[in-house]
Amino acid sequence: MRIGSTVRYHGRMLERISEAGTSEGVRERRFDIVRPDGRVPGVLWTPEQPEGVTPLVLLGHGGAGHKRDESRLERAHAYVRRHAIAAAAIDGPFHGDRAAAGREQRYDAAVAEGMVGDWQATLDALLGLGEFDTGRIGYGGVSMGTMFGLPFLVADGRIRCAVLGLCGIRSSARTEDSLFARLVRDAPRLTCPTLFLMQWDDELFDREGVLALFDLLGSADKRLYANPGGHAETPEHVRDIGLDFIAAQLLA
Repeated sequence: MRIGSTVRYHGRMLERISEAGTSEGVRERRFDIVRPDGRVPGVLWTPEQPEGVTPLVLLGHGGAGHKRDESRLERAHAYVRRHAIAAAAIDGPFHGDRAAAGREQRYDAAVAEGMVGDWQATLDALLGLGEFDTGRIGYGGVSMGTMFGLPFLVADGRIRCAVLGLCGIRSSARTEDSLFARLVRDAPRLTCPTLFLMQWDDELFDREGVLALFDLLGSADKRLYANPGGHAETPEHVRDIGLDFIAAQLLA
């Protein structure tokens, strides 16, 4: 692999991967996934000196975030340093390097379907590098990370475990009914072990709608973890609970 140059992998989907640096044992690389409707920018974090193929967790960001926001960086470094699990994140529609001034930011079933393709192309390309264990892939994403992540998990089938939540079957945020209809349809088809996080006083997703989505999940192993507070008030310790859940599943 030639770092810092244009390189093509796995059916020409991963066009560019470049070194961004190494910090305290965590190697960071940037990449672009080429899709018919444009590029999907991403970041990959791996152990500086991996011992063979490693597990991989995909990190979906929320509606106010992007692929390399503070939360993604914190989680990625924790996975790599604590458990030698690699992590990757991509920008969702209208976020990060995919933000477009003046472009309408609608969230509907069509946008979710596009994100399903983005994640599948990303996973195909990353697995094509030969660095990751194809049988040990996890996903973590709440709020918008669940709205787009749940359809991806169901459509793809390669994800071994997931952390989802901060999402329900309706919202006061700017989201069209078609997306919630898809969540209702997809949720019973989810089969992987899932930890579902909830804020009891969430102002964006009402309590009944969140509990209804959890109840619809088809996973035989599904766990609900709720805390008091609003949508953006998830306690710090919950991050470790989610990380430990995925690590336990992938390293078992």
